[in-house]
Amino acid sequence: MATMKTDGTIATIMGRNLSYGTDDTMSTRLESMVNNEFCSDVTFIVGASKKRIYAHKLLLVMASEYFYVMFFGNFLEANKNEVTLEDVDPDVFLVILRYIYCLKVDITFDNLRDIFDCSQKYMLTDLHQQLGCFLRDQVEETTALSIFNINRYYGYPTVDESCLELIRNNPLYYFNHVDFATIHRESLFKIFSSWTINCTDDQLSSALDIWEEANREEDTQELRMIVKLNKRYHNCLKLIVFGQNMNDVFVEPADDLKLGVLSDIPVSLYGLGVYLMSKANVISVELKIYEEDTEISSDVFECSIPCISTVHVADLFFEEVVLVPRKNYRISINMSPPCKQVLLHEPRTYHDKIRLVIMYPPGDRKPIGIAHVYCKERRREQKKK
Repeated sequence: MATMKTDGTIATIMGRNLSYGTDDTMSTRLESMVNNEFCSDVTFIVGASKKRIYAHKLLLVMASEYFYVMFFGNFLEANKNEVTLEDVDPDVFLVILRYIYCLKVDITFDNLRDIFDCSQKYMLTDLHQQLGCFLRDQVEETTALSIFNINRYYGYPTVDESCLELIRNNPLYYFNHVDFATIHRESLFKIFSSWTINCTDDQLSSALDIWEEANREEDTQELRMIVKLNKRYHNCLKLIVFGQNMNDVFVEPADDLKLGVLSDIPVSLYGLGVYLMSKANVISVELKIYEEDTEISSDVFECSIPCISTVHVADLFFEEVVLVPRKNYRISINMSPPCKQVLLHEPRTYHDKIRLVIMYPPGDRKPIGIAHVYCKERRREQKKK
């Protein structure tokens, strides 16, 4: 009968320790068996350095069909105690063994590709799925474009969808990003093929111009046709603004538009429908948004006037602006050459949940008129760009 040491929970076996203390678990003991000669029945000769790494066939075949076939199929390795793996880095192989033995793995962007390649080669489906979860968890506003591009190699559909959700929501931010011109044509194709995206067709075309300038060797004819022919919708609400007083149409000057959010959830603002009437064929519209007295958005739009004898509404989309409850916002709209303007009288919008309030001063002064607001509730946590 075996007897336990009175002091101890530690047994020293062939120079390696297995610990049976109160804080030790089967998982920790399995981890200690990684590259442990104790009970090893196969040795891998790994990489150019020919590092010897000890392993245990039973654990390997339980984890992977690859090793099951290697050791119990009609291969030379089935009858050998040493197996050469020339195309694997020893450190990476130890990471793989650690996962096989105790389901532990430290994934970083530095080792992601090596581990992914091994998970594919050794048919470790659970590890392959875990890598996809890691990549998806890294997706946020600041990383969506780069991860979307590198996921071409990994091919995780859920990662693509997480990235595309952010890109479709705020495309102008990504079109202006320094990495936009470096993305692969296939990635650009997926963005431009989206059925919902918060920008205009002209802005898609301009984004393609930027990408084309940096990728002159690429054929963009198909992408041009997608921009031109595909029917797209906005990934947000279009709230009609009521309160135009027709007696005041085309009277200037007008006050800036002042907004507030009375609901508890922040509101993402993507664009405005702005009235235009001018004898000019093209009008330059400068649009600025202020939070309290701080400018948080500034854009200039060149708007074509198809007919100078009537009023037009130009949809002006900009990078997402998050309106926080109980803060004051001001929108300044200036046109060149100057246009006559529609003024708002007791303006208001209607929505069951979004309580967007357009404030107006008492007396004769009235804010500049807009036709509608493109917005939606912002449910996710805002992260700095």
